[in-house]
Amino acid sequence: MNKVKKILIIILTVLVLCSSLSYFVFYSESTISKTKSNIPYKKEEQSVTWGRKAVIEDRFTGIQNKIKVAILDNGIYKEHEDLKGKVVKEFNTINLNNPIIDETGHGTAIAGIIAAENNNLGILGVMPNIQLYDVKVLDKQGKGDVDHLIKGIRWCIEQRVNILNISFGLQSESPELKKAIDEAVDSGIIVVAAAGNTYGLGVDYPAKYENVISISSVNKEFKRASSSAKGKIDFAAPGVDILSTNQDGGYSTYSGTSFATAFATGVIAALLAEGDNTLNLDQIKKILIERSIDLGSTGYDNEFGYGLIQK
Repeated sequence: MNKVKKILIIILTVLVLCSSLSYFVFYSESTISKTKSNIPYKKEEQSVTWGRKAVIEDRFTGIQNKIKVAILDNGIYKEHEDLKGKVVKEFNTINLNNPIIDETGHGTAIAGIIAAENNNLGILGVMPNIQLYDVKVLDKQGKGDVDHLIKGIRWCIEQRVNILNISFGLQSESPELKKAIDEAVDSGIIVVAAAGNTYGLGVDYPAKYENVISISSVNKEFKRASSSAKGKIDFAAPGVDILSTNQDGGYSTYSGTSFATAFATGVIAALLAEGDNTLNLDQIKKILIERSIDLGSTGYDNEFGYGLIQK
C-alpha cells in the first residue's frame, strides 16, 4: 500500500469516527447590549416591553393551569427579583454534579421574556404563571455539543414538560438530534427554536425540522431584522432591542432570534394553559396560523412564515 492510500484511509477513518460521535458545535442566537444594564425601576414603573405588546394584548393572564416550559440554554439566574420561584427543576448536562450558573445572561434573558413576574417591578413576561425547567446545554462562551442537547431533551421528556425553548442552533444536521426531537414531539412536547442569525441565509437546526416551530426576528417597524434567517420559517416575533432580565439581577437590552423565540414560547404557553394542555402541535399551529398578522408578501413567505405570532 503506498503512502497516499494510507493517508486517505486515515482521513476516511477519522471522518467516520467523527460522524459516529455526532460532535457538532452550536452557538446561541443573540446579541447582548449592556448599555441599559442594571436599570433601576420604581414600583410604579414596571415595563411592558414593545415586544410583549406586539404579541399579547392582555397585561396579565391569570390562568392557574401552570405549563411546564424547559429553557435549554446556558442557565437562569434564579435569584433575580422577576424570576424568584419560577424554576422548579434544573439539569446540568455539561457538569452533572455542579449547580447551574448563567455566565452570559442569555438564559436569564430568555426566562424573563417568557415568565417575568407581574410584581410591579422590572418587566412583565408574556406568561408569568408557568413553571420553568432550567437545562444547561451551553457553556460560558455560548457553545456546546449536540450530545449535551440530546441529553437535555431526553431529560425533559422524562420530566413531561410541555414546551422546549431552544434559542440557538447549528448549521449541520445531526441524525441523533433529529431522533431526540422526534421522541420529544411524539411524547406531546412542542419544540420552539430560533431560526438563526444567518443574515438572510438558511435556517439552523433544529428549527429547520418540520416538527419544530421555527421563529424569525422582526424590529419595531415589523420588518425582518437584518440578521434573521430566511427559509423554513413558521412565525415571526419581536427580536430587536428587547428589554429583559440579566444575570446580574438587573435588566439589559437584547437582539436576535433567540429572544424572538422566547416571545413565541410565551404565547404558546398561554394557549396551552387556556386549552387545559390538551392541544397538540398541529392544533397549536392551526390556531397560530389563524391568529397571526401577515407580514411581507401576502400569505406564507420565507422571511416571516405565516406572520407575526399572536396570543
